[in-house]
Amino acid sequence: MAHRPDTPEALAEHAARQLASAVGAGERLCVGYSGGLDSTVLLDVLAGQRARGGFVLEALHVHHGLSPNAEAWADACAAFSRALGVPLRVVRVRVDRADRAGLEGAARRERREALAASGARAIALAHHRDDQAETVLLQALRGTGLKGLAGMGPVHEALGVRWVRPFLEVPRAAIASYARARGLAWIEDESNASTDFDRNFLRHEGLARLSARFPQAPGALARLASHAASAERLLQALARQDAGAPLESPRLPAAPLRALPEERAANVLRQWIAAHGGAMPGTARLADMRRQLLFARIDADVRLLHEGLLLARDGTALAIEPAGEWPGGWEVAWRGEAVVALGGARGEVRFEPREGEGLSADRVATGQWRFGPRRGGERIRIAPGRPTRTLRNLFQEGRVPAWARERLPLLFEGERLAWVPGVGVGAEFLARPGEPGLAPCWTPDSRPESPLAPRNRGMGCARMKS
Repeated sequence: MAHRPDTPEALAEHAARQLASAVGAGERLCVGYSGGLDSTVLLDVLAGQRARGGFVLEALHVHHGLSPNAEAWADACAAFSRALGVPLRVVRVRVDRADRAGLEGAARRERREALAASGARAIALAHHRDDQAETVLLQALRGTGLKGLAGMGPVHEALGVRWVRPFLEVPRAAIASYARARGLAWIEDESNASTDFDRNFLRHEGLARLSARFPQAPGALARLASHAASAERLLQALARQDAGAPLESPRLPAAPLRALPEERAANVLRQWIAAHGGAMPGTARLADMRRQLLFARIDADVRLLHEGLLLARDGTALAIEPAGEWPGGWEVAWRGEAVVALGGARGEVRFEPREGEGLSADRVATGQWRFGPRRGGERIRIAPGRPTRTLRNLFQEGRVPAWARERLPLLFEGERLAWVPGVGVGAEFLARPGEPGLAPCWTPDSRPESPLAPRNRGMGCARMKS
């Protein structure tokens, strides 16, 4: 339901109610301050709420450098913030005009990332009811699902911070009325008048004409967003019941999903992807994911890339993780340290002293050691008296998922392969009975539930006997 506060006091009271449950006493609250009408009013309102709310207020202005007036805007923001006694930080970003998200999308992304990196626990944004109506209309024209139709939420967590929109139920007209009553000055961004941008076109041409014929249009679209958000929450709850594991887990069992009707299985996949920060796949893409991930042979090498995520079939389970973090030309030297950090999601390898197990400590002391990725064609002999075999054969025997093999960190002495997680220590490097040894233990990352974390003897920290 939209609120139409008709006095500055009423608007301030409405904002205070919205903030009460979203921002705690003592928390840092950062206002995304462009200098335009909406964010100027928001900063003015919140500056007057500091004592009541008990929060620490600051502002951040993102300097995109896209307008010849950008420097003047930053100066104006600094002057108004100073008058309110609110600390302001100006962050300069570079927007790639050739970005595939378009100039609007690229600028929005840079702005969000700059705000998220501010160090504040909560970020206040000045979106209002008319912005919500534009968002819902844009999403509907793109053929979106419920999540898109839900538009913007009044409070949500993303990028490690809490995003708060105290004006989301307030019409633009009420914000303009507040500014006039308070005698506020604000910036007019010339790009807001350009109908070359989709949102501006809808604002000036589409929604303006709709509202002339249907005055209730902005409010009706905002109510549609609220209904869609409620329905999306029900789908999230259903997915949690159907998944067979928490949606935040990077592994889901395949069998329960195969037994579900197609629509419910697709809903689980969609919500699982969203829980890991991925964009919602389209209908056709989602159907293809379901077919490949759930109905491929148990030994099939299924790897799907989607918006920065890697989804894979791992035996009887599905796995998800950030894509593109591992394979490539990385290399880390090892000089006998007890713990070797491999960087990023590659995690670390720990070496535990054990008599007669793992790598020969004497051999370690005299060799030149390095960790690196699989290149193909590697061979290793894992026990005295046994033949040298290819890693491919050993991986197949150990049921190491095909998609995970290229991500395993291999330990070399010079050019000779000495140790492979899930396979073991090469025979020529093994500690003899009674000899000091160093048993390697690989942890892919800090999450014990990582899809690549050791789940059995093969993948990491098992005792290695000679």
